[in-house]
Amino acid sequence: MAKPKFNPNDYDSLGIGNLPDVLLNATLDANATDGNGHTLNGTGNPASGWEIQNNGPFQLATDVHYRTGNTVQPDSVDGHNVMTYTMPDGPQVVDPSHGVSSARADRGATSFDFSFSTAHTGNMTIQDFLQNGGEFLWKLDLDPTQKNDPLVLHAVYDPVHNTGGSHVVWENSAGVIVIGDDGGNAYVTQNSQNLAFYQAFIDTDPHTPGIQPGGVSPAGQYTIEAEIVVNHHVVADLTTNLILV
Repeated sequence: MAKPKFNPNDYDSLGIGNLPDVLLNATLDANATDGNGHTLNGTGNPASGWEIQNNGPFQLATDVHYRTGNTVQPDSVDGHNVMTYTMPDGPQVVDPSHGVSSARADRGATSFDFSFSTAHTGNMTIQDFLQNGGEFLWKLDLDPTQKNDPLVLHAVYDPVHNTGGSHVVWENSAGVIVIGDDGGNAYVTQNSQNLAFYQAFIDTDPHTPGIQPGGVSPAGQYTIEAEIVVNHHVVADLTTNLILV
């Protein structure tokens, strides 16, 4: 007998009322790790120290860290699960006190990660979820002022363009692949992001027409939001208010 397909109607109640509180400084589910304390993406990224929301079969997790260095915890969390972090702007520099042993001029000092899972409970696959009406959304604010001007990406199961890991790519509204290298497995998709990847799209001078890019990871306030959506109901939502100074 064929495995039952994901039915979004089965999960409507998860998106009604208040969502579960965020778990701070938490550890990802075992199926979102390599079994040795690390995530499934990159090399040596810790599976601990994340901010996590669990709801039914879904686990949504985000973190903020010094690139190649220590994971940090939010300065504060409000009643809507908005987590505020204050981190360094500019390029990665040697910072032994925060676990950074080398500099890299073309990468920002601050990175931020995501982990989406459809199997916190049960064994629903990402392919089943995405191809039958479920949505993963990731939004990155590209305006360093207090305004929010997000790049909105949605996950697509695409084993042609992402041949390994979770087979997930992230497309914009025009269907262009913006992130194509997620790690993971059949149930989990993960990535680590950095404002340096989006330098050409960050407008550091709103008073001048067009986009006026600044340096790598410019100072400012950026909103980063991750969502899991079922039947137009948000069933998991984590928002990072990232202040770079």
